[in-house]
Amino acid sequence: MEIWAIFIAAGLLAGFMAGLLGIGGGFVVVPVLVLVLPRVGVPFELVPHIAIGTSLLCICVTAVFSARAHHSKNGVDWNSFKFIAPGLIIGALSGAGLASLVSGKLLVVVFVFGAISTAIYLLSGHKPEPRPNSAHWPLFGYGGFTGVVSALIGIGGGSLLVPYLVYRGKAMVEAVGTAAACGFPIALFGAIGYAISGWQETQSIPWTMGYLYLPAFIGIVVFSSFSAPLGARVAHFISERRLKQVFAVFLFLTSGQILYSQWF
Repeated sequence: MEIWAIFIAAGLLAGFMAGLLGIGGGFVVVPVLVLVLPRVGVPFELVPHIAIGTSLLCICVTAVFSARAHHSKNGVDWNSFKFIAPGLIIGALSGAGLASLVSGKLLVVVFVFGAISTAIYLLSGHKPEPRPNSAHWPLFGYGGFTGVVSALIGIGGGSLLVPYLVYRGKAMVEAVGTAAACGFPIALFGAIGYAISGWQETQSIPWTMGYLYLPAFIGIVVFSSFSAPLGARVAHFISERRLKQVFAVFLFLTSGQILYSQWF
């Protein structure tokens, strides 16, 4: 019962942050699963792979509810989305395939590096100077890069996409909404890649489908679907700077906890 309570809490927080900042919620879900999965019998060396794959599967649902809430407020640039999405799909499949070839410890290092880098950026208060660009090919290329990185560390890509879209001249709220929508193709094709690449490795582990752990998926997404629209609504009213600071501190703490649990 305690495990399910953890999944529920993770789902509520991940969904809220997804709607609020346009992220997929992976920076919440992956650390939780890294700590919980060994307690349900997942072999230590497969924990990072299953945590990241399951996070991506959860983001599939969270992204839909978050994007829908932003769309209702005209906060999604669908024109940019249609050029970014093909790159995201190719990148996510490539990233998932690459993840299956590296060790669990290396995946942990990549995830922690991504989390700490994001935290430093959030705390820096940097705001890229908008440079409107009508060319569409950079969107495809940056989408491919975002897809690879996101699939490797189990996130929805918002931490990479939001600054880039603002740099291209989008308003912050619209950048967040568009990034939320982009989380779906990243997560869907990344999760498919993890399911396929881990199919043989996890045959002996109950309730898995490749590198996807289904009980965690169910427990998390049921509640993230409720909190994601709330986060999207709050994004239009609360101080963006303060929330970024809180989330950055959370990333530092969870990164430290993951490193401690893996090596000490």
